Amino acid sequence: MAMSIKEIHTEEFGHCVLVENNDLQLAVTIDYGPRIVSVTKNGGRNLIYHDNDPEFNRCHGHKMRLTVDRPSNGVYFDDSPVIYSVLEDGVKFVQTVLEPIQLELSLDIMQSNDSSLMIVHSVTNKSKEPLKLSIYTETPLLHDGFVFAPQSEVEETTRPSRILTLWNDTRWTDARLHIGDNYIAVTGSDNCSKLKIGMNNTQGQCMYLNGKNAFVKHYIHNRTALYPFSHCSTYFTAHEHFLSIQTSSPFYLIEPMEIARHIENWSFPDSETAFGADDEEAMENFTKLL
Repeated sequence: MAMSIKEIHTEEFGHCVLVENNDLQLAVTIDYGPRIVSVTKNGGRNLIYHDNDPEFNRCHGHKMRLTVDRPSNGVYFDDSPVIYSVLEDGVKFVQTVLEPIQLELSLDIMQSNDSSLMIVHSVTNKSKEPLKLSIYTETPLLHDGFVFAPQSEVEETTRPSRILTLWNDTRWTDARLHIGDNYIAVTGSDNCSKLKIGMNNTQGQCMYLNGKNAFVKHYIHNRTALYPFSHCSTYFTAHEHFLSIQTSSPFYLIEPMEIARHIENWSFPDSETAFGADDEEAMENFTKLL
């Protein structure tokens, strides 16, 4: 079944494009962004966190960020207007060129199969100089669930193979952080302190579970490439109001008019049973079915 794509207007997010793929429905902002601000399955609950304040909403939704390896530093944002075009098997959203570094950002939502999507994040270097950068994404989720990922499975006997990175304001003793032998999980709560942890997710797999509703991301972790933030490619963050999954590409050196991409595959399987963030056996059984 082909995707259904139509433009709508919402009070919360302004003009959006509604993308429907069988039982999945996504809303993508075009007044600014592009941001994926709504993800629902079978008309159910929106798993993407948002606030009723329109200005606060501009901070949220699934979004694309850049880490640029320059003395000026900077994480470059996606707050510009967006144009979109319908593709044979999806839709492309293009942000106006970012100044002053002359980058063009685009987000493609492609039909993978009846129950999954391919989300392609691309950066085109429109400047006259090569540029070193990494693409990373952030997806804020309802905080009454939890996120988890498998620990690295690299066979290494002479040096460490599992990397965990904690931001300065994160405590090892935080009750929301669950570090098991095979999985790392972060639960949501009303705790107002920020928790952020990174890991070298060599399997390229992140999961979110809210009751029996699941959201799964797959991407490729390149074990020989250089990643920002201590060589981590997955980050989990817990705020007072929401959880988030962030994934990162390695650093790319892109020449003028070249394109760098970071691809995530999204699926929304139903879990047969609800389980907790400390149940590694249930996590393993769930992961085997993906």
